Amino acid sequence: MTSTAPLLERWRDLVLAGVPGLASEVVQRAHEQLRSPAMRNAVSGDRRHTAAVLPLLRPGPHGLAAALSAALRQQLRDEFARLPADESAAGRVAATAVRIDQLTLVDDQQIEEDIEVARVIQHVDTAAEAELRDLRALCATLRGAPAAVPELVPLRPEVGARALSRSLHALGLDRPARLLALRVVGSALAERLTALTREHVKELRRWGVEPLAYQLRITPEFQRASASGDGEMRALAAKLGGPKAPAGELIARLLQQVAEQSHLDPGFAALLQRLGAPAVRSGKVDSDQLESLQHPLWRLVDRIAALGMLHTGGHAARLATQLEPVLARLEREPGSSEAAYQRALDEIDALVTGWADSQLADAGVGAPAVAAVSGSLPTDWGGVGSLPTVPMELPGGDPHKAWVDSLREGDQVRVFMHARWASARVAGRSSAHVLLATRPGEPLQTVGRAALYRLHESGLATTIEAATPVREALQTLTIDLDPTA
Repeated sequence: MTSTAPLLERWRDLVLAGVPGLASEVVQRAHEQLRSPAMRNAVSGDRRHTAAVLPLLRPGPHGLAAALSAALRQQLRDEFARLPADESAAGRVAATAVRIDQLTLVDDQQIEEDIEVARVIQHVDTAAEAELRDLRALCATLRGAPAAVPELVPLRPEVGARALSRSLHALGLDRPARLLALRVVGSALAERLTALTREHVKELRRWGVEPLAYQLRITPEFQRASASGDGEMRALAAKLGGPKAPAGELIARLLQQVAEQSHLDPGFAALLQRLGAPAVRSGKVDSDQLESLQHPLWRLVDRIAALGMLHTGGHAARLATQLEPVLARLEREPGSSEAAYQRALDEIDALVTGWADSQLADAGVGAPAVAAVSGSLPTDWGGVGSLPTVPMELPGGDPHKAWVDSLREGDQVRVFMHARWASARVAGRSSAHVLLATRPGEPLQTVGRAALYRLHESGLATTIEAATPVREALQTLTIDLDPTA
């Protein structure tokens, strides 16, 4: 097989050589746009911000063109030096224990800048979707990568957008002026990156580079979603002895499997086992209990197990002690009903939220201040409106508040923060914040609920997979009891 190293070096030189011209052209277009009558009217209420931005859009060693060129060249060098990685493995975030004493507070005001950066990425992704896909496959061949993932394209939309954001920070603009520059310069950058993506595809093909063939891969998350169904409980009961199998045996084995599979500390494992007796009593009068995993009993088991997966040692013991009275009340109730389990869920929600409030207060994190946003900056320039970047199911009422309120510990989410997409596990929920665990060993990202609302409203946050320890335990038991497996 012919080595692609010479072609890769040639392409690296081509991309880096074009950076100064790209930066100069983008800034010049933005300068013309900001001086146009339509844009002057759009920002008439904030002339001081226009006055701060315009001088930086003129040619010169201290202007935005020079700063953008330097930031982009440095970032591209880093991208070319980075070895191809398996993004599918890197993107998964295990539900491992978290340390609440290691926190990073996400600035709510930064979210607005992230949204503007996302506009640039969305514009290019939408306008050049097919070309970006082709460029990934061509770059995969150049880099000798096994799969055509977005990170293989050095000059991809997010790289250019992050370089723009960094260059504006380096120039010392205040926040309103930065937002204005991000909108105007970002629009010009998106248009130029769209054209450049098409040019790069043509050039690499002209060099004789063959694109890597695409492969269809079924992810574990998709397999779990496609296999989900409330008939699993009945299927397991049939394997344990059919309709006459004692419900107590099914419930006991399932609770034990959840505890073992979730690697719970003794305190949380004991909480789950204490649900056994109330569950057997209520199952005698509530047929729905073994028909649907949406029954409050199983949602309560999911909640306790998810909390136990995220906390170990002293934290787990203290939290389990706070939750113990809820289980004690269920044990004392002569005939636990669906309403009783729902009350227990609500009580645990309140206890866990209060516990997170106290932990964040001890760490010096208070309620986020409401950011004052200038209403006169253009929010729909160039016909760009909302950012439908991820699919989402919208419930009734306010869908964005409902989504934030529905987040639970252990859920896996996808969010756009710090000018990049990240997968994260929900590690905690206080009354004002949501704690996100991105990668093992990294501090928890402490994000205000209002900021998450804004991200979801802009299409920049969604749930990938809800925490479902009960379903996963059911699948394991069903496979273990299947003689043909």
